[in-house]
Amino acid sequence: MSIKSSKIYIIISFFFLLNSCGLLRSDNRDINYKIVDFEENTPPEKPTYENVEDWLVHPQKDLKEYPFLDKNNGLMRADVFFIVPTLFTDKRNKNWNSDVYDNDFANTMMESTIKYQSTAWLDSGNLYSPNYRQAHYKVFDEFRWENGGKRAFELAYEDIKRSFEVYLQKYNEGRPIIIAGHSQGSGHAIRLLQDFFDGKKLKSKLIAAYLPGTRVTSNNFFDLDLMSSPTQTGGYLTWNTYKIFKKDKKRNVTVDREWLMDAECSNPVTWNSSGTSTYSQHKGLLFLNEKIFSNALEIEYIQNGVFLRTPKIGLFKSLIISTLQDYHRGDINLFWEDIRLNAIIRVQEYFKNLAN
Repeated sequence: MSIKSSKIYIIISFFFLLNSCGLLRSDNRDINYKIVDFEENTPPEKPTYENVEDWLVHPQKDLKEYPFLDKNNGLMRADVFFIVPTLFTDKRNKNWNSDVYDNDFANTMMESTIKYQSTAWLDSGNLYSPNYRQAHYKVFDEFRWENGGKRAFELAYEDIKRSFEVYLQKYNEGRPIIIAGHSQGSGHAIRLLQDFFDGKKLKSKLIAAYLPGTRVTSNNFFDLDLMSSPTQTGGYLTWNTYKIFKKDKKRNVTVDREWLMDAECSNPVTWNSSGTSTYSQHKGLLFLNEKIFSNALEIEYIQNGVFLRTPKIGLFKSLIISTLQDYHRGDINLFWEDIRLNAIIRVQEYFKNLAN
């Protein structure tokens, strides 16, 4: 294989590795998963988070093998608590939840969701990301959800909640916080906001919550609002990304549009109430060669989700993206630079308001 062909193969392989998912679907039952009854399943070892080794990312953890985290030195004025999406998808694995101490799986998460998603917030705060016993992708089939899936998801959230409690007690030191996640991670982030921020004293420390890849409605919170300006703080942002097709027919997507009928949706380019955006407004898409492509996409319309045509990033790269029928995995990557710059602005605005 030539060097050029090898590079192309690597790009394609890593692109499909970013298969983050984790919301209710009706077609998972057709996949031949290995499975045991939830009651007969022994859950993996429970992490305590007292040791930094229980964390995927922690400012005090030695992560020299991941140079994209070099700047995470704990010296920022704000913190970012990032919850990874569902990457536990192996259909041969019988377990309902992932193993925090599986080093190979941890490395998969580091080289995918941590590298290409969480780093969007790396310039706005000290990054913390707990390695939790995430629920297997199979649980989001409606049939399995009621037959063990809900309990597997609850077990995953118990880890998230415990990790956040340890983080507050040992590491936060009063700094304001950005909560961020994707898909299953955003689902757990909703619970975290409800338990620790919504109507609670800690709300005053919330810079923003970024919740892409899940359903958020006005009923989820009573004291937190969907933010409608790029400088607003103390609320949340949420969106699901879809591809526009020439022929309007039902597509097999991770997040069913019917499930989002009452969902709120932010504009992840303008960060205001606009239902569209132009190519010139788009700050940048992060591709898997680690390059940022600005002015690459425009939002055609927003209707409980963000709708795009194939981004323009050069013939070959656009061709790779054009093969995707589902943009769920790109909820963050497509707007990576937009998120990075917006998070910095919101942190600055938070401290500006604090000084006034």
